[in-house]
Amino acid sequence: MNEKGKIENEKKSKDVEVSVEVSSDYTEAYITLIPSSESPDFSVDDVRKALSKKGIKFGIKEEVLIILGDEKKFHEKILIATGVEPKKGKNGEIRYLVDTEKTVKIKNGEKIAEIIPPEDGIEGLTIFEKKIPAIDGETAKIPNLVNVDFSEDNPDILISKTDGYLVVNKVSVYVKPFFEIEISKDEHEAFITVHKPVNDDDFGSEDLKQFLKDNNIVYGVKEEAIENIFQKKRFEQSILIATGQRVIDGKDGEIKYYFDPEVKAKVDEKGNVNYKELNLIQNVKKGQKIVEVTPPVEGVEGQTVFGKKIPPKIGKPYPLPAGKNAEPDPNNPNILTAGIAGHVMLKGRNIEVDPVFIIKESVDFSTGNIDYIGSVIVNGDVKSGFSVKAKNDIEVNGIVEDAVIEAGGNVLLKTGFVGRGDGKIFAVGKVMIKFCENESIISEDDIIIGEYLMHSNIQTKGKLNVTEQKGKIVGGEIFAIKGVEANIIGNQNYTPTKIFVGINKEIKEKINEKKSLLIKNLDREKEVEKATRMLMRRKLIKKELPEDKKELFDKLKQVKEDIEKERNKLISGIENLEKELVKFKDGIVKVFDVVYPGTSITIFNKQMEVNEALKNVFYKYTEKEILAVDLSELK
Repeated sequence: MNEKGKIENEKKSKDVEVSVEVSSDYTEAYITLIPSSESPDFSVDDVRKALSKKGIKFGIKEEVLIILGDEKKFHEKILIATGVEPKKGKNGEIRYLVDTEKTVKIKNGEKIAEIIPPEDGIEGLTIFEKKIPAIDGETAKIPNLVNVDFSEDNPDILISKTDGYLVVNKVSVYVKPFFEIEISKDEHEAFITVHKPVNDDDFGSEDLKQFLKDNNIVYGVKEEAIENIFQKKRFEQSILIATGQRVIDGKDGEIKYYFDPEVKAKVDEKGNVNYKELNLIQNVKKGQKIVEVTPPVEGVEGQTVFGKKIPPKIGKPYPLPAGKNAEPDPNNPNILTAGIAGHVMLKGRNIEVDPVFIIKESVDFSTGNIDYIGSVIVNGDVKSGFSVKAKNDIEVNGIVEDAVIEAGGNVLLKTGFVGRGDGKIFAVGKVMIKFCENESIISEDDIIIGEYLMHSNIQTKGKLNVTEQKGKIVGGEIFAIKGVEANIIGNQNYTPTKIFVGINKEIKEKINEKKSLLIKNLDREKEVEKATRMLMRRKLIKKELPEDKKELFDKLKQVKEDIEKERNKLISGIENLEKELVKFKDGIVKVFDVVYPGTSITIFNKQMEVNEALKNVFYKYTEKEILAVDLSELK
């Protein structure tokens, strides 16, 4: 095209303006022709160019263009192109298979409704030749389902999950069950509620039984309770319909102690606590039962109402403890016996029987009194007011205060025995002490004092020996049947010190006791003789005594005979005891350094007072007197 032709075409296009308007959904396009001169020059190509410039490709109405070619329609809004609108699919729905306008009896598993799925829509096309997605039909809205669920075989089918009455409304599809079951948390109880039937023949006991089976209630079903529900019309009530078997767990084996494994104070009937009796020592004899274990008890299997078996907890056996000097009974493996006599104690889970009981510290409120079947060692002191008793030996490494020591064997105090006079030692064996002051010692055997013995009371059937270091005896009373040996007896202050040798104080006290009884015996005899003489004098005067006086006379005669028998027995006893005393008259008192005035010495039945200080001397018994002899003459 030459330059002149281009100019003419541009002039023509400017004569008419083509305005294009597109709908918001891009499915329609409109044009409006607006002239700019009184005699505008216009062609259909101008419209096509305007549509192309806008990108409109689809649905152009050719028939309109033809009309516009023939008729020039200015200032009119003309539909020039149309797309294709998408088509919506059909919505899904619930199609009920039963009459929902009335109460319907329905069975478990019965079909209730069919779910009709939605249909797909058809997609559209814009005037720009772009696809418009189809609008699919909506899925049917499923109401709230109660006792209703989708079929496992066909998910588009709703079925009843129980026997009951169907109720359909706007918000729910509900099967009101004939029976409602409640299971306890532990599954050992099942409760049933039977709702009142609409018609008498809607359901019965057999239906209930089947319902229980369908719900796996197979154990402990109460047949009588089922029949009662329908016979007695016990509807709308929660009724126990099945019970399981409770499991009974096995019981663990147990242990029984035949001694007290805990150290604790004794409490009297009034609730007063005696902290001196802490039960620290548990004495046992050889072969004595100290522990017994009982075997575990077998449990009983349980079962839920669903028939699920619950195994019982298995009881654990309690092992028989082991330990030093403790052994099983040969006749009963569940019994532990003491292998020796001694102190039994619990150490962790083990049992020990120790022949020697050791107190790590002092005997005081932390231990209480000690009473032991074997020997005792106290590493500390024995405090005032406490006691230590042992069948065998007692050894104390500390001080013994105003306490009581009783030993079936020897007593060894590595330090001393000091107090205000309330302390006592009783020993079957020897007593060995470093020093003793203001206390009492009684022994069946020798007593050995290391340094000194002051203001104390001593009784021994053996010898008293105070010869180590100072080796002095000052004050008090000393009864030593077999003799006394000391470095010093008494002091320069002439402190009264009494020594008794060859005298068994126990026998002497028995003799004195019998002599006292003999005096009373003689006094009674005199009274009987006096009463007898009075009756005889009356008989001489009246020739005959009344019956009551005759009985009294006979009784007095019998009493006199009894008194004579008793007297003879006492005299014989005294003679025997005095013969026993004679055995110890050879006991002597040895003084290796000095004996001071103020000392009295009694040997057997002779006594002497020391009037002057003597050195290196011994005292012995003779028939006439006690002699003081130089030690050099002692054979």
